[in-house]
Amino acid sequence: MSISQLSIYLCAYILPALYLFGMACVVISQHPKRLENRLVASVVFIYSLLFFEEFFRHLLPMEYSATLTKLFFGNLGLLVVGITFHLYTFLAISQKRMRKPFYPSIFYAPFLVAIVAQLFNYNLISNTQYEAKGIWYVPVFNMQYYATMTVSNVFIIVMFFILVTGYRKTRVIQQRNLLRFLMTSTLVILFLNIGLGYLDFAPDLPPYTYIYEGFVFSILLSISVMRYRLLPNVSKRYQTMFDLSPVSIMIVNANWDILEINERAEQMLNLHDQFAVNMMKFAHTKNNQKKLRKLAFELQENGTVHGYEMSFELLHRAGVSHFAIDASIVSTGEEKIYYLMWRDVTDEVEKEKIIMHMAYHDALTNLHNRAYFVTKVRRRLIEITNQTNAMGVLILLDLNHFKEVNDQFGHSLGDQVLQHTADILKKAVRKNDLVARFGGDEFVLFLHDFASRELFYEWLVRLRSLFAANRFESKGIMVEIEPSIGIAFYPDQALTFEDLFHQADLNMYKDKESLKSMK
Repeated sequence: MSISQLSIYLCAYILPALYLFGMACVVISQHPKRLENRLVASVVFIYSLLFFEEFFRHLLPMEYSATLTKLFFGNLGLLVVGITFHLYTFLAISQKRMRKPFYPSIFYAPFLVAIVAQLFNYNLISNTQYEAKGIWYVPVFNMQYYATMTVSNVFIIVMFFILVTGYRKTRVIQQRNLLRFLMTSTLVILFLNIGLGYLDFAPDLPPYTYIYEGFVFSILLSISVMRYRLLPNVSKRYQTMFDLSPVSIMIVNANWDILEINERAEQMLNLHDQFAVNMMKFAHTKNNQKKLRKLAFELQENGTVHGYEMSFELLHRAGVSHFAIDASIVSTGEEKIYYLMWRDVTDEVEKEKIIMHMAYHDALTNLHNRAYFVTKVRRRLIEITNQTNAMGVLILLDLNHFKEVNDQFGHSLGDQVLQHTADILKKAVRKNDLVARFGGDEFVLFLHDFASRELFYEWLVRLRSLFAANRFESKGIMVEIEPSIGIAFYPDQALTFEDLFHQADLNMYKDKESLKSMK
């Protein structure tokens, strides 16, 4: 054997074998306990052995080719098919439907059958005839060879449809990306296997040219497992706890694609049978999307966040749903992964709203009550103080002859008169004005943003006209609503709420006496 011939063998077989051996070591070193890493490393290592086998086959006389091919090439090829079936089934998550003892031993049954057949000296798949073409020992392209190639292509097609089935069923973005990549890779390998396997390229190319399809396949598999499976997903020992947890748990990437989600979260957010779900799209409104971006920023700043509030209008629920989120961030290389735990606090929020409403509103008229009004007016006075030429007006109002209405028609109708009065005041005030019921038949208002007193008095005339035009009527009973009105101007007449209220109270009694004298 010449030096040039040996050099060609080294380049054709040893260099790819060493490269694949190194790649198998890298894959298994990434996550040695993860099944998919072990399976991929096994496939890559076996292809490395096949290249070594071809190298040594060409160093020996041609009469040893059939024996070597029978012992190594055919058997290792079947083992690769079984491991690949196992890998694809595992990644497509269809193994859940299979029951032991059939899973995963069923994938290695053809390999075991071939071993048993060889023990009885029966050849199932390997070539037994070889011929020399140039520097290569080439198998004869007979019916046995073509049958073996066709069966291998059928296996590839079946494996492709295993991936398709898993792709259609999974909702997890990371899983779909992985399966999509493997589906494309499998089609590439199918076409390479057809193109390189059925044609005889000797003596220009090495025999079993389709072995280089295995080289490409090994690279693609290694890329897939290292690129798409870096996420530290839920291990099997905790998978049941993850799925059955009463807490809604979700794992998303930096683009807010849902990578994993447990059953509780699926039910709570109604994410069943939705594919490629992205939380930014699910958030729907710009305000919620802004909140998600803020959550991501806080996670990057602090690492963890507790009780983060979010609100969504879910399609399967009426009204707005409120959630509190506890979250943490995990870095996997350059990728950021967010772990989110959702708590539905809609009932709590609604109850709190009711309590807050009751705390600051009058139950009968639904106007603000004394506590809310006093607090807000004091804040408004501070704001007005910092404004140039600003004016505020406190108005105190009570209903004349209201006691007679209660005595003559009863408190039930009196309550209706108070509600009618509240409706008139709601129509009279502007958006930023404050109106409240202080108790009994006493109401109070705070108005500002009038450019002059003249404009305010024009508004006051309209208010009196509104009362005059809107008498209370119910079941044949008609009641004229005539209010006594007291006014105090800020800052001309008083500087504090107490002084304003006292001044308005005095002016209201003056207005009451004035109305009596006019009758």
